[in-house]
Amino acid sequence: MIAIAGMALPVRAEELGSKVLTALRKATYEVVLEKPTTDSLSYEKELPFDLLPFRERNDKYQSIGTAFALGGGQYVSAAHVMVLASDSVRRRIHLRDPNGRIVQLDRVLKYSMARDFIVFTLKDYRSEGVLHTNPAAKRNDKVFAVGNALGDGIIVRDGLYTSDTPEEEDGRWKWLRFSAAASPGNSGGPLVDRDGRVLGVVLRKSQNENLNFALPISEVLKAPADKAEVRSKAIFKLDNTDHTLMGKMDETLDLPMGYVEFGRALQARLKNFSLSLSDRFKTTYRDEMFPQTAGAQALLYRTNIAANFPRMVSKQRDGTWDAVAPSERREAEIGRNGKLAFGKMGNFLYLRMKTPDDASVTQLQKDSKRFMDLVLRGLYFSRAFGAERVRITSLGAAKEEAVHVDGYQRKWQVRRWTIEHSDEKIVAYALPQPDGFAILVNAADEFTSYMFEEDMKTLADYAFVTYYGTLKQWQEFLSARDMLPAVFESIELETDYGKKFTYRSRRMTFSYTSDLMKVTENSDLHLKPSYFKENDRVVWDVSSVLAGEDKDTSTYVLINRHPRPPETMPDADRLTWESVANARTPYTGVAFSDKTRTVIASAHAPQQTRGELSQLPLLYSVAYSVDSAVEKDLMVQRLGIFRQGLQINGR
Repeated sequence: MIAIAGMALPVRAEELGSKVLTALRKATYEVVLEKPTTDSLSYEKELPFDLLPFRERNDKYQSIGTAFALGGGQYVSAAHVMVLASDSVRRRIHLRDPNGRIVQLDRVLKYSMARDFIVFTLKDYRSEGVLHTNPAAKRNDKVFAVGNALGDGIIVRDGLYTSDTPEEEDGRWKWLRFSAAASPGNSGGPLVDRDGRVLGVVLRKSQNENLNFALPISEVLKAPADKAEVRSKAIFKLDNTDHTLMGKMDETLDLPMGYVEFGRALQARLKNFSLSLSDRFKTTYRDEMFPQTAGAQALLYRTNIAANFPRMVSKQRDGTWDAVAPSERREAEIGRNGKLAFGKMGNFLYLRMKTPDDASVTQLQKDSKRFMDLVLRGLYFSRAFGAERVRITSLGAAKEEAVHVDGYQRKWQVRRWTIEHSDEKIVAYALPQPDGFAILVNAADEFTSYMFEEDMKTLADYAFVTYYGTLKQWQEFLSARDMLPAVFESIELETDYGKKFTYRSRRMTFSYTSDLMKVTENSDLHLKPSYFKENDRVVWDVSSVLAGEDKDTSTYVLINRHPRPPETMPDADRLTWESVANARTPYTGVAFSDKTRTVIASAHAPQQTRGELSQLPLLYSVAYSVDSAVEKDLMVQRLGIFRQGLQINGR
């Protein structure tokens, strides 16, 4: 193809003859998408529309494919061009005829998802030209690809009909392969012979060579006129496991049907298929997933894992399950001591937001715009204009909000934003914490976003997070009871600043006075929930409590839960238990010092338990650390006083 002054000209199109070319242009249409008239986004500067080509910035429609007229008021295109599974896109798809008239789609007459074609009618329109067909093409014949290549209008490019390739799954038909160039926008256009007769429907480019794909027109002509073929194959996989499950859908929809109505019916079938495949995956691999599988055992006995950045319980190469975080993480300042840490695993971004001093967690739970504005201070989302990218500073208020309660009764705030210019959705699942949020984010087109969100719901059950904040932040966090995890509903904090702090939950109660360490608004509390077995089931609950004097000191008390691991577990996984149960270092009850602090730790049995510590089903350890050198006898005395007030209910 030769380009002159921005015009696209056909290669040796004169071989077709002027009458054939005229007929092709009268019967070939652009499939166009009406551009959105609103934009909810804000940007760091004025958008440089002048960098876009004249037609792109002035056309109210975006060219996305090609269609052609067959006669009898019937029009043909590729099924994938019509984006039928997306509500927001489907409503804005039209045809543009050779005279520039925009025409609405009316009814669907034939459809095949597997063969990737659609036959439809137009509303109140009669085509000036129609194309005839040639179902008996011969290999090595000259062929011409006609279509809206690269959105530059209808052009014609030549090549050869080179070969046939059996359909990939079971060879039910053969794809027609051709060497004429095909570009984005050609999809749905006709592949014709020298006489302008349709041989096939252009569908896609080959990845490596110029041997492109078309569906033989005979497949369109012989397709049933009363049933749409909704046939697809998909592989389901979760990011945190190597298991996969193949699913097949083979259904029909009655035709004819209105275009919009058909799209909704198709979308519903695809969603049901996606949900059923997800459910079947969970059922099929239930006993091989965390926490049922034997490979989960070690993690169920580890009860002091710090997860300030959100982790995901995932299967490892050796078959064990562990709480893992993205291998590469970055951190950005978002103002007023706020921070955003982020990293990617699989299909999702994992974020940890520490809220700025001028924004509380409660405020951000009520203000979706400000919440995402803070995220965008750390993440770089942009919009492209030619070679330049302009940073997005706000998505506006979320279009949809909901609450997802996962399998462990944690409440995730779900927010969805629409990106009008790219027809995408951004979905965020945010788990409130005293000082911020643990967040899971995905951006995708509308229908794919729905499928990814189903994955997000499932992965929420595998989230591994800890909860940290100052006593002031904890008081506010616990007061927002509608978003508390169920296991936190029993937690009560009593603070008498300068004098005393008391912690109560269904598992333990403890208190200390300012003689042990200072009690202020900036004193901190770190709760580390974990997954562990209780009464023959796996629960998620607090297994480690650290109450500190201040986040900037090493003065604290630490209480850890230690269930007795099975004898069959490797020695490395039993090491902590053996150290606690047998009073080995550091759980000797004897204080020790380094250059910066003094520490003492010992085992602590739940109330009303008897017998050797090593034979008990459950132990706790208690540690006391002071951010200075302290006499050992005084450390023993202080730890003893604290333990006298520590009540464990035996859970």
